[in-house]
Amino acid sequence: MEKLNNWIGAISHNYILIIIAAVIFFGIKSVIGYFTYRKMMREFKEIKQLIKDRM
Repeated sequence: MEKLNNWIGAISHNYILIIIAAVIFFGIKSVIGYFTYRKMMREFKEIKQLIKDRM
């Protein structure tokens, strides 16, 4: 564990940690956005079908 802390301390002054954090953040954000998009499109299709059925 101490070796890991030393390694993280050595690279903490670099931008590597910032880049890794940004990639993880935007990766998770895009996955959440994709599932939200799918859910909304499913709901829009249901609303569209209800409108067609009532006409």
